[in-house]
Amino acid sequence: MIQRVGAGVACLNSAGELLMIRRRDNGRWDLPGGGVEPGEDVEHAARRELHEETGLTPHDLHLLGVFSGPEAVHTYPDGNVVAWVTVLYLCRSCSGVPAPADDACEVGWFALPSVPGGFSKVTASYLECVRAAIL
Repeated sequence: MIQRVGAGVACLNSAGELLMIRRRDNGRWDLPGGGVEPGEDVEHAARRELHEETGLTPHDLHLLGVFSGPEAVHTYPDGNVVAWVTVLYLCRSCSGVPAPADDACEVGWFALPSVPGGFSKVTASYLECVRAAIL
């Protein structure tokens, strides 16, 4: 098992809907995000990952929380096991039209009460944090 730092973005549109992506590797819904490259600033990584996976460019990012622990350990289809420490940001303003790219095979805007199920435990924690931040 290796440990990596990740950066994710909870992006809300003007209607208060949350942007989610369906991951290409496991078919699960998640927030846009991914690994921080060596020497990369975490906020820059969050901006990069949002753009790579959805085509959106964030205009504002606000720190929401840091997630780690057993629920953040992920086993990939190739057998790699990664213990993630993920820094999650909130974005309320972005530009572009979302389209799946890179690790995402689908993107969608969802009202918080009706986000699609089947996500991981750590994604459930992300969503709890988002709900607490906007209520």
